[in-house]
Amino acid sequence: MTTAGRVEQAREPQYPAISSDSVTWTPKPAIELSSQRAVRRHNLGVVLRQVVERGPRSRATIALDTGLNKTTVSSLVSELMDLGLLVERGAEARATAGRPGLVVDVAREGAVALGLEINVDYLGVQATDLAGGSRYKAIEAADNRRRGSDVVLDRLADLATEALREVRAQGLRPIGATVALPGLVDVTRGELLAAPNLHWTDVPVVELLRERMGADPLPLGADNEANLAALAELWEGAAVGLSDFMYASGQVGVGGGIVLGGELFRGYRGFGGEFGHTTVEADGLPCACGSHGCLETRGGLEPLLAAAGLDSEQITTTGSGKPVAELVKRAEAGEETALAALADCGRWLGVALGSVVNLLSPQAIVLGGYFAPISQWLKPPIERELSERVLGGAAAVPPVLPSSLGPEAAVRGAAATQLRRVLADPTLVNA
Repeated sequence: MTTAGRVEQAREPQYPAISSDSVTWTPKPAIELSSQRAVRRHNLGVVLRQVVERGPRSRATIALDTGLNKTTVSSLVSELMDLGLLVERGAEARATAGRPGLVVDVAREGAVALGLEINVDYLGVQATDLAGGSRYKAIEAADNRRRGSDVVLDRLADLATEALREVRAQGLRPIGATVALPGLVDVTRGELLAAPNLHWTDVPVVELLRERMGADPLPLGADNEANLAALAELWEGAAVGLSDFMYASGQVGVGGGIVLGGELFRGYRGFGGEFGHTTVEADGLPCACGSHGCLETRGGLEPLLAAAGLDSEQITTTGSGKPVAELVKRAEAGEETALAALADCGRWLGVALGSVVNLLSPQAIVLGGYFAPISQWLKPPIERELSERVLGGAAAVPPVLPSSLGPEAAVRGAAATQLRRVLADPTLVNA
């Protein structure tokens, strides 16, 4: 770790800054690290991220990529193995002569985090390990508009408790949980300030969930569902490799997450990205938020289904997946009413996205939530509107991409925010 009293720190030009609801980590030069212990934690994170992000590799390869010497890497790997985060998997395949080194890999029985979600028409939970593997998943369709917050949180706590029981039975170590919520969230206090489609205001979700989970000391956090989905797309989905993009989320409402410079943009008060409440008609239809003419009144799931001739009440009894599947079926069959409804929805999305593109000039637009399975019909009218509204010509119009994570994006992002705390400081698994 040290040479003649000098603390060695890994170089890290390949890792961008990582931001989430619970952690902001930026590689720091050695002069900013105040102690050998801090440097040690930093370098443990460097080595762990090498294996998580680049796959199984030998100590020699890690040393070459990080700039740390082999003795330091061996010591760090040993500590990560003692923490239960890495394991040895066998010899490294080599094309050159010489004795192959043993590779280290992410421990399958290591850390796991929970992503929880409360949405208008369902509850969800997913447990994700450090390698990105899903270790447990449950989705429960329910009309949460017709249930009070206490009832919904009771049920979410039950789902979370069952998930924890299952992952612990697999020998995994839960390190935290984050709740994805459909509205304005104070991430510092874990409070849902306003969710117009749920008719909830000032609900201390994290506090109430912690009470319901009893003595379990699991760290808990909360964030807006579209923000978490955007982070998931950035870290492992359609937006990998992009630094600036707009994530548009179709649910019963319409949400949005904005990533700029590789980081989630929250705005001054933390409420940035409320794409669904962009005004598209000055004197338009009333919105659940209390305003008029919001995109949500035209691009939300219920107006889309109604325009397509589908019973929006199906949402309350079966969850949003089944009516969307029926809409896709009708569109594939060429039903004119369904196709017209999809074209109109895409047009309104394009109107709102035109303002976003002119304001932010993102590299891409990612369509998530229920927009993803219908993206092939939404994309042409969106692109037509963008071509007419965006300044700078065709070159200024960003590509429109479907989410690669689908309806799991928010819960995966929620779990990932907790896992990234451990990637920044692996010693937190013992906290």
